[in-house]
Amino acid sequence: MILSPFTPIFFQPRKGSDGVPSRYIQTFAPTDHIELQLIGVVGDTPPTTKVYNAYDDSEIYTVEWSTWQMNSTDLLYFATITGLSNGHYYIVMDGVGTSEPFKVTDYELELNQTTLIQYAMKDNKQRDDAVFLIDRMPLFFDFRVPGGFKDGGWAFGVENEQFVTDDANIVELYGMESTQKTFTMGEGDGVPIWFGELLNRLLTCHYVYFDGVRYARKESNVPEVTINDDLLNSFVITQVVQKVTLLNPAVEQSNHVAIRRIGEEGVDNDYRGSDQVIINSNINRLIN
Repeated sequence: MILSPFTPIFFQPRKGSDGVPSRYIQTFAPTDHIELQLIGVVGDTPPTTKVYNAYDDSEIYTVEWSTWQMNSTDLLYFATITGLSNGHYYIVMDGVGTSEPFKVTDYELELNQTTLIQYAMKDNKQRDDAVFLIDRMPLFFDFRVPGGFKDGGWAFGVENEQFVTDDANIVELYGMESTQKTFTMGEGDGVPIWFGELLNRLLTCHYVYFDGVRYARKESNVPEVTINDDLLNSFVITQVVQKVTLLNPAVEQSNHVAIRRIGEEGVDNDYRGSDQVIINSNINRLIN
């Protein structure tokens, strides 16, 4: 049984590394969905998994696993942790380990300094270490990180075709503009290196939303890592992405229902990051 590498919680602290561990504590909003996925085989028993209060090590609750059969032999165990009150927590999963501690807060000023990244594949054919579609319903992972897009990190491009007439006039035959942005994660105290590893992995997904706006990796660009302090295992990570503008309205509508968790009882969407996005028939059509 393996823990999906798309899980937004880190369960395997690095051993033997030099330097002081990062001071950054991973932060979530109460409305975020911390998705846990285990891939096993039919007949496996899911590990006992509990959420603890990081202040006094008291048990909060035992995670209840749901199941979904991937094929004739493989079985998905999945669970969602959400709705925790403000505080610090960690997860203990028998046979897997103890997660890094994380914080849950509804403090608006703190959440405004973060970006909610939500990601999923368009189907279950691309990977065998995660499931993104269950009974035709898209399943998005939530990964909240410190950082965002700076105005100084914008770059502009164009793909066009021109014709030069005999008298040297230029005629634009075709043109499509693009805007690339540099996403900066971990300014200040920086973030653990596994944040960069997960960012690189999640950008392989078909659908990636930064605060409700869809972006894609620019060509083969990968996260760049800058060391804040040689004695501290904490880093500033940057990644160039491009906003996706040619969209399929039906797919986008379905995705936004999924990432906003519309219809979920008691959910306040203030921090879901997509409540200002409107999908309508005027959006350009192309990409699923």
